[in-house]
Amino acid sequence: MRTLKIAAIWACLALVFSCDLEMGETISKASYDKLLSEYNELSESAEATRAEYAAQAAAVDNILQELSQISGSTVSLRTDVEQGTARLTQVEQIQESIDGIKGKLDRLEKESAQYRKTVLSLRKVILEKEAEIEQLKAEIEARDLTITEQHKTISAQNETLQSQSETILVQRENLRAAVQEQAQMLFQAGVDFEDLGDSAPEVRRRKDREKVKNLSREMYEKAIVYYRMAQETGYPEAAYRITQVEEKMAKL
Repeated sequence: MRTLKIAAIWACLALVFSCDLEMGETISKASYDKLLSEYNELSESAEATRAEYAAQAAAVDNILQELSQISGSTVSLRTDVEQGTARLTQVEQIQESIDGIKGKLDRLEKESAQYRKTVLSLRKVILEKEAEIEQLKAEIEARDLTITEQHKTISAQNETLQSQSETILVQRENLRAAVQEQAQMLFQAGVDFEDLGDSAPEVRRRKDREKVKNLSREMYEKAIVYYRMAQETGYPEAAYRITQVEEKMAKL
């Protein structure tokens, strides 16, 4: 807004100069001094505003840096909690840093309306950090009791793992039996198709003999497909039957 006012004053000065020059008149010193005074006043005000904005931006940047340091300290604290080496003094130091940031946010919110949304967002982050810190603090205070509970939990987990291991063994055996049964079914399907190929009727007409031969070949091919599937599922007898059927096909 101040920039626009300054620009307007410069426009007025230019207009005054232009009009007076065209009319061949001399500019009134009083008018000139008044406009120049207004310009200098607005210019100083604009410079002060820029400095104020720069200071507020620097304050926000400083707050963000401190939040980053708090995040790093919180990660270290959580690691120490997991390792059982954390101390309450760490929590106190982090909380002290958080309180300092709160004070800075209060001042920033009072000084500048343009950072209000930023302040609200940062306050939300602070609340989340405080909740995390409180949780870690509670974990530290209850550490000794937690160790006892952990021993109980580990014992229960070992029993569960043992039970699961036994269940897996049973399931594995059931799966093996199911695969074996499936292999037997596939092998039997191959036998059935092979028998169909073997039982082709005797015909006299050449045309009919060709049809019967093609039908037998088709049955043998299907038999080989099922024998191979049975072989892939671990049925060893299937290999011999494949060779046998291939020999029959070669004689057609």
